[in-house]
Amino acid sequence: MVYALKHQLPPRSSVCAGCPLQAMWPFAATVVKGAPRRADAWIAMSSRRNSPSTARVTLADLRVRCERLESVLRQALSSRSAARAERDSARARLRSAGDDFVVAFEAIDARTEAAVAAAELRGLLCNDLDIDTMLTVATEHLLARVRPANVAIWLCNSRGDYAVAAYGANSVSRARAEASLGVLGREACTHLGNEPVASVFDNAAEMVSVPPPGGGVLAGSRAIIAPLVFRGELFGAVLVFQPVSEAWQPNAPEIVASIGAVLGEQIERITRIVVQRGTEWPSTPPEHD
Repeated sequence: MVYALKHQLPPRSSVCAGCPLQAMWPFAATVVKGAPRRADAWIAMSSRRNSPSTARVTLADLRVRCERLESVLRQALSSRSAARAERDSARARLRSAGDDFVVAFEAIDARTEAAVAAAELRGLLCNDLDIDTMLTVATEHLLARVRPANVAIWLCNSRGDYAVAAYGANSVSRARAEASLGVLGREACTHLGNEPVASVFDNAAEMVSVPPPGGGVLAGSRAIIAPLVFRGELFGAVLVFQPVSEAWQPNAPEIVASIGAVLGEQIERITRIVVQRGTEWPSTPPEHD
């Protein structure tokens, strides 16, 4: 059912130009039932849109909204900066943790290789009771492990005097190294501790206070020295040295220290067995009637 609503609409002359109602005026005479309320609301909305006071409120509202948007953007930028800072901090922590892992793995690798070198030497020595043979085998083992270094091994007596007991050459003969080895035995070996720890010298001449004339074989060399020690008892020292132009083999200090510990253990074992045999062996044969 349709109704005539002309008496409910404002006069056509009162409708502002450009309003959609102006164009639709010829068709506004009849509407579907229930349309009067909708038409009134639509006319009122069109009037508010074109009202100057409504336009001023809208501009003020836009300014408020712009300010709010700027505030939100500032907060977003601040949050983004904080997130970036946190991300950079997390990256730095991860990088530091990675470096720690690398150091830990390198230390594990060094200990593992040193343990392997020590186990190999024990296997080569077996139950040999000859010290000269033991030192020769140990020297050859070290030469193969730390090539191109040269190897010297000292033994010490109860007074703390050191004497060269074995020498292995890769590039420096024993005759050429003799003077330097004597100085090292008097100065460097006597300062070693009773822990199986190697000392590394990038300049071998720093090992002694007064190097031999011309520096001997220490000039232009780097060195690693470690004690022959077992359970806190010092039996001697082992030295490897090579030209500064040559880089050390990987984990060379740990290997030298482990070899020194094995030699100390073997010397203690041999000494103990020899002493036991000496006390048990009769000094004179028994008399027979």
